[in-house]
Amino acid sequence: MSSPPLVSTAVLDLNAHILPGIHASTPDMQAALDAARELLAGGVTAAVCPALPGDDPSAGLAAADAARDALAAALADADLPLALLPGAVLAVDHIRDLAPDLLARATAGQAGRWLVATLPDSGWPLGMGELLQGLEMSGLGLVIAHPERAESVQLAPDRLRDLLGRGALVQIGAGSLAGQHGARAERAAFDLLRNGMVTVVASDEPSPTGHALDFAGTLDVLERVIRRPRDEVAWMLDTGPRRIADGEPVRAPRLVPRPRGEA
Repeated sequence: MSSPPLVSTAVLDLNAHILPGIHASTPDMQAALDAARELLAGGVTAAVCPALPGDDPSAGLAAADAARDALAAALADADLPLALLPGAVLAVDHIRDLAPDLLARATAGQAGRWLVATLPDSGWPLGMGELLQGLEMSGLGLVIAHPERAESVQLAPDRLRDLLGRGALVQIGAGSLAGQHGARAERAAFDLLRNGMVTVVASDEPSPTGHALDFAGTLDVLERVIRRPRDEVAWMLDTGPRRIADGEPVRAPRLVPRPRGEA
């Protein structure tokens, strides 16, 4: 029996590291074009291609803007219809150090609302509640990227419940669901899904086997784990990411697994 039809033909990847020279996985334009082809083949039509601001955030954002412009021109020349959106992935510990104008430039889609940030590999950052409160007062919100790969969440996934209650969103990586970032990340990703703590899914940092967010394959996994209709779980791959990139308020449906045997 064939799979049900996709519910969307315009999927937005919220966190695609395909800019040439910005991420180690795409060292040059050829690698970036190959990654774009993989995304298109996987059903993605638009992608937030983030900067990775380092010690000089302004320079990091400018370098990503230049790489994005160059890639957009190369995509047009190659007739590859992938729309590229700006943004950044920040270390959560560095957010307090950024000036308001840089924070605005770092938001997903540069829409001025949602910051995408990562937790440290080990240890839990102090003052997360105060950080979220301060961001909210500035009209900003936080999307926590691939928390399943952070040791603190692997050991205690419920740490995220308080942050979700304070308005944060959670984005897991599609590669983690396929075990491409190790067994612990895979286990944590599925735990977060089963406990209704995942807002959206993105391709995120490339795995050793590729960049692509395979929309149909990922949708199959979500449908199987959450045991809800395809059009409901697809929210994590199309409507949710698009609202974040558009700077809209996000009230995610509570996609907890339906009890086994329930129609």
